[in-house]
Formats: sequence, C-alpha cells, structure tokens
Amino acid sequence: MTHLRKKPLYKNYFPIVFLIILSILLISLSIHSKLALIYSLFFIIISVVIFLYFGRKRFRLIQSYKVKIEDVREEINLIEEDLKKKNLILRDLPSKAKKIFSIRHIAERMVRFIEPDELCDNIVNDAGNLFPRADNVLLFLFRMRKNALSLEYSFKRSAQVIKEKNGDAVDRWVLKNNKVIFIEDSAGDYRFDFQSLSACRERNIHSIISSPISIGPKLYGIMRLESREPGAFSLEDSRVLNIVCDLAAVVLEKAYLFNKIKELGIRDSLTNIFLRNYFLERFKEELERASLKNSRFGLVILDIDDFKRVNDTYGHTVGDLVLKKVASILQKNVKDSGSVVARLGGEEFVFLVVESGKDRVKNIAEDIRKKIARSTVNFRRKHINVTVSLGLAMYPEDGIDIQPLLNTADKLLYQAKREGKNKLCFS
Repeated sequence: MTHLRKKPLYKNYFPIVFLIILSILLISLSIHSKLALIYSLFFIIISVVIFLYFGRKRFRLIQSYKVKIEDVREEINLIEEDLKKKNLILRDLPSKAKKIFSIRHIAERMVRFIEPDELCDNIVNDAGNLFPRADNVLLFLFRMRKNALSLEYSFKRSAQVIKEKNGDAVDRWVLKNNKVIFIEDSAGDYRFDFQSLSACRERNIHSIISSPISIGPKLYGIMRLESREPGAFSLEDSRVLNIVCDLAAVVLEKAYLFNKIKELGIRDSLTNIFLRNYFLERFKEELERASLKNSRFGLVILDIDDFKRVNDTYGHTVGDLVLKKVASILQKNVKDSGSVVARLGGEEFVFLVVESGKDRVKNIAEDIRKKIARSTVNFRRKHINVTVSLGLAMYPEDGIDIQPLLNTADKLLYQAKREGKNKLCFS
C-alpha cells in the first residue's frame, strides 16, 4: 500500500512569505526614496507572479495527491473484497471437507456391491444422509423397453405419498438432456409450470435437484432431491449430487456386467433357461427349505418325443426352434416364486413347482403337455408338431434327497415313453 506524506507548510510557502516581508520592508524605506519605491513595486510584482506560480503548482500537487488517494482507496476496497471471499471460503471449508469425506465413504461402500438392488437401496439412504435438508430422495430407473422412468427406491423423512411413479416434467427434461437441473425456488422459476406438478401442488416442494445416472449417452436412471424449504440446496449441492450419480452409474454398469456374465454361466445360450448345475444347486436349496418348513414340492422331468427324427427330417435348425418353443412354454407356465425351469441336456428339461401338493403339480404338468402338443413350429411353409413325455416325483413321498427324486421322475418319464408317449406318469 502506498504511504502519502504531506510536505510541511513552511516549505511550500517560504518563498512567498519571504518576498512579501521583503516587499513590506522596501515599501517602508521607499517613503524616503523613489528608487526604493521602484524596487518595492518590482518586488511586489515578482511576489504576485511567484505567488500565482506556486499556487498553481500547489493546486496541481493537490490534484495528483487526490488521484493517488483514490487509487489507494480502490486498492483497499479490492483487498477487502478479496478478504471477504477468502473468509467465506474458510467458513465453508469444514462443510466442504465433510462432504468430500462423505463422498469418499460412499464411493468405498458402493464398489463393494455387485447386486443392483442393494446398490440402489444403499445409495438412496446415503444421499439422504449426505443432504440433511432434503425431505425426499427419489431414484427412478430407466426402463429401456418402455422408454420411461420408474420410481424404484425412495428415502423420505415424513410419510408423504409420491404419486409421480414415472417422474414429472423436471425428470423428463433431465432424461432428455442428460444434464443436472437445479431449481432453487419453484416460486421464482419460470422454466416449468410448477403448479401442474404434483410435487409442488400437493407436497409443497420448492427446492429440487435432479441428476442423471449415466455414462456418456447410456442412461441408467435419475436421482432427485426435494425440499419444502426454498433455497434448501446450493449450486455446490448439485455438483456433489452429480458426482455421486456418476459414481453410481459406474458401479451399476459393473453390477449389470457381473450379473450378465453370471447369467451366461448358469443359462443355456439357446433356450435362455437355467443349466443343469444351477438347477441342482437350487434343487438342494429347495430340499433344505422344504425340510425346515415341512412343505411339499414337485419335480417333473420332460423329454421331447422322437426328437432325433425331427433333426433327421428337418435339420438341426428346426430342432433348435423346437427346443426354444418347448422352453418358452415351460417358462410361461411355471411362474411361481421359487419355482425353476432348466435344461438337463439334449432334448430333456426339468422343472420344480415349490410349496405345492400333488394335484396342483399334476395340473401344471398336464397343462404344459397339452400346450406343447397343440403348438407348431413353422419352417419353410411346413407346420411341425411335437409331443413330450413327462415323469413326476413328489417330495417327500417319492424321496427326501436329490438323487432318489431324480431317479423316480426319470423312471416315470420312461414309463410314459413305453406307454405310447405324449403322456404324464406319476406314482
């Protein structure tokens, strides 16, 4: 900062004062001499000229000092503004540091999940803790087949009913533009018709942040923060939410890829139903569950009749179409929670019907037999029909372990073959 020092007054006015005093002395002497009078007038004129000269110089000096003073004041104002900004940064540093550590903690937790459901459920709760002023945290997943959002997970601080199960105009904007939207106060925002939104009209929501969960153009969903308090969120909050959503997108991608690889290992690539090894694992689990709950279930083995003749007559392409058709009918008719359909190998299939009595399992198996017999596979203007033979074994009547039940169902299957095929046999 520049320091200004004023010159002493006697240094500025000393020449003028000296000439005035000298002029006065000469005038006093000029009373007795004309020459002295002339000298006096001369000195008076010189004094006036010097006075005017130094006065003008003094004026210019004062003006230059004023300019310098203004510059210094401007510099002081800039320094004060800078100090205010730095004080604000220092004031916000603890909260920002806390958010950074929270994001790190969330990231460390997220990478441990391999199931999308667990990941989404936890990230919604973490977001609720990260943003304490949010009344609701909503996570919409993007359903590609329907080309629409679906509300799957939520964190609510009060018992509010969320009616917009497919999102609203704000979320659709985020979906379309793949960008974060920050609404500080819906009352003063004119980008949307907020009075038509259920969130604002019925839940009195004022502050909203909605961020896409995406990797490039690939969109997985949207996370939305809501608050009834105007100005509850800041621009910094929108950036933090976007970071969390980007992390979630990466982990979701990993989880989906992991599950896809897992599915490839347990599903038949042709029919998309489970393979033998996975079926045996599920079979073992169901045996343990049925033993604990003292419940019953049915095991049915199914074989396509004369499948070799179909391959020899029409070729393996038609044989594959027949396998897909049978698998599709099985999947559509064995829908119970916990029930499972698998391909044992070749043209042989198997399925479990859990927590069911013999009559119900018989009805399901018989219905499958009839639907397969009525179905056709069309290939090059030919309509190809196939039938199946089935063997049914019940737990615990026909066995209490895997192998005895499989052996019983297999024997009953071949009994159906011997008795003319296109038949269900049971003990």
